[in-house]
Amino acid sequence: MKMTKIALVFCALAPLAIGCGGVGADDTTTVAAADLSMPVFKVGQRHVQRVDADKVGTDSCMQNLDTANPPFATLQVTNDGQGHLSLGSTNVSYLSNPAFYSQGTGMFSDSYHVTTHLDDPNANATCCMFHLVRDDMVTVSADNTLNVQYTQSQTGHMGTCTVVATDCTSAYNFTLKM
Repeated sequence: MKMTKIALVFCALAPLAIGCGGVGADDTTTVAAADLSMPVFKVGQRHVQRVDADKVGTDSCMQNLDTANPPFATLQVTNDGQGHLSLGSTNVSYLSNPAFYSQGTGMFSDSYHVTTHLDDPNANATCCMFHLVRDDMVTVSADNTLNVQYTQSQTGHMGTCTVVATDCTSAYNFTLKM
């Protein structure tokens, strides 16, 4: 009888030992059927996209993205293929660092979402210095199609500021397409 009890305990503990060893329950390479049903979209590298914008809330920074001739009718998209997405272009005259992308850079949090961020405390637009922050919450919705929730703030204006001379914010939703 004692041998039967030992055998039963061993049989009960054996699956646990196997699970801890990386076989069976610890198989992290298994893909669930739900994961396989998710569509995978591609985002090309360095493509110029069309911008369709709708104002959301305020535009006290006077971005005017929803007008017939918006400040950026197209926007460059740079996907480095390593999880980083950048919007806009570099070598922008009003940014303090020529390496800054005008709409910022961010890292994908999953296959569909990235937030690009630009923070330039020394932006200078023709003798008007200010702290510029831009955030774009991006969702990839189809091949080479990005839905963007854009916000911009300008603070700490100094110098000769003619267009906007006080703290301001702007918010837009727009779509980038090939």
